[in-house]
Amino acid sequence: MQRLVLDKDIQPMSAFRAHTASCIHQVQTSKRPLVITQHGKSAAVLIDVAEFESMSQRLELLEDITTGES
Repeated sequence: MQRLVLDKDIQPMSAFRAHTASCIHQVQTSKRPLVITQHGKSAAVLIDVAEFESMSQRLELLEDITTGES
């Protein structure tokens, strides 16, 4: 996963609602997560499906390694 670009990858909920399709397109093309804020605080993170699957697989592998070492 790419690192956040703070001036592009943080959006308030109102902007996300108004531009949902373009926000999703941004996440898919940039491969960077999008942090959605509500009342000035982080509320959710939108990530690409392939990135999510990759993270899930890595987490599962790390959990298997931890279990094996125990």
